[in-house]
This record gives sequence, C-alpha cells and structure tokens, in this order.
Amino acid sequence: MDFEDFQKAWQAQDAGAQVTIDAQVLLREVRRNAEQFRATIFWRDVREVGVAFLLAIFFMGDGLRLKDWTNGLVGLGCFGVGAFMVLDRMRQSRKQPVANDSLKTCAESSLSQVNHQIWLLKNVLWWYLLPIGAPLAVSTGISLWQSRQVTSQLLGLSAYGLGCILLYWGIYWINQYAVRKNLEPRRQELETLLGSLKSNNETQP
Repeated sequence: MDFEDFQKAWQAQDAGAQVTIDAQVLLREVRRNAEQFRATIFWRDVREVGVAFLLAIFFMGDGLRLKDWTNGLVGLGCFGVGAFMVLDRMRQSRKQPVANDSLKTCAESSLSQVNHQIWLLKNVLWWYLLPIGAPLAVSTGISLWQSRQVTSQLLGLSAYGLGCILLYWGIYWINQYAVRKNLEPRRQELETLLGSLKSNNETQP
C-alpha cells in the first residue's frame, strides 16, 4: 500500500466506511515519502550547484587570463546562483522534522517543503535565468560591438537573442511542467491528508 492508497482509505474512513488505519504505519509512509522527496531535491541541488560553481571558475579564470571583465561578470552571475542555492538549502534544512514528530507535524513539514519548491520553480526566471543571462548578454553585446562589423553585430545579436529566448523558454517550461506534473499533485495530497486529520480530530469526542 503506497501513500495514495493510504489517502483513499483515510478519506473513505471520514466518509463513514469501516476502514481501520494504523496511524504508525501511515506515519512511516509519510516519512518515507518525505525522505525520498528530500533526497531527490538534495541531489538535484548538488548537480546544479556543482555546475554553477564550475562555470563560475571557468568564466572568472578566463576573464583574468584574457583581462576581459565581462567574462568575470558572467562568472559572478554563476557564482551568485550557486551561492543562492546553497544558502536556501541551509535555511530549509533547519525546518526538517525530527524523528519523534507527530503525523500532523510531518505532513505540515512536507507540505512546507513542497510549497517552497513550487515557489522556487515558479520564480526560476528571477533567481536562476536572469543572473546568468544578463551578464552573458552584456558580454556578447560588447564583444560584437568591438568587432566593428555592423552586419556581424546585427546577425550575432539576433542569433543570440533568439537562442536565449528559446533556451530560457525551454528551461522555464520544463520547470513549470515539473510543478504541474509532480509538485502540485503532491501538495494536493498533503493538503487532503491534513484536512482529513483535522476533520477526524474534530469529530472525535
């Protein structure tokens, strides 16, 4: 029996059906799902932060080697994204449930984590895409301007602009799809469970 089966059984119990659910079993299932979710997010962040810091080292090193401040600016943008993710993870790690938390507390903690991930993905343009894309645009624009070739400048800027639009739209769409496909259903499940727990507590003498 997985988490959705527990939910259906719990809801059926609220509706008056004779269904008995072991609260400890349900608690273990909620904790197991929460641990899997945290592990998925953790390894996603490890990959993202690793790539961001590697890009920061590459662009900053290249900027120092070529004495090109625009590459350094791109490196700072990449570093900023990685630093933001590290600080955000440190802040969220303080809100993780402890081993003896109740079912309601575990569900509330899981819901808080899901809501935070939804917020991150819905605002990915501001904290992820723009801090890297804006310095890249400046670097590309200055390089094309220094080439002193009007035709190549126009073609280069047009190609860069189109490429950025397509790339950013693709990244944004993938993140919003993840919200709709995975995070929103998980949030609804947890909200339903919490509502069922509250309703069950209110009906008990």
